[in-house]
Amino acid sequence: MPFSDIVAVSGLLLTLTTFMFNLAWPKLDEALELDEKQSGPLARKRSQRKVMSVLLGCAMPLTCAFMALFYVNLPAAVRIMSNSTLELWNFDVDRTLYVMLVCALLVFVALNVWLTIRLIAKWHHLR
Repeated sequence: MPFSDIVAVSGLLLTLTTFMFNLAWPKLDEALELDEKQSGPLARKRSQRKVMSVLLGCAMPLTCAFMALFYVNLPAAVRIMSNSTLELWNFDVDRTLYVMLVCALLVFVALNVWLTIRLIAKWHHLR
């Protein structure tokens, strides 16, 4: 399989997971905006269930998907960076885009881990 095909497949998978993230964002945002100082045990229990549902149904699967994509693509990116020289005008576009794609995956992993931690903290404060 040529390297450009690998870049295309990785880019497609990043696009799909990013699309899934965009679909999940309203639920994530709504769960993070829940008031922690609710009165009444039923309201707190309902909010707690909602946060746990979003955590297990959206945040964790997205975090795992982005982590898996990053883990699968990282060795090739490290190999590219260790074997390449920095050239400002004469560079391989496919390899450069691949490394940039892996950097984008790292950003999405960090964002999803941060959101997951915030949801866990929100769930803990609702207890």
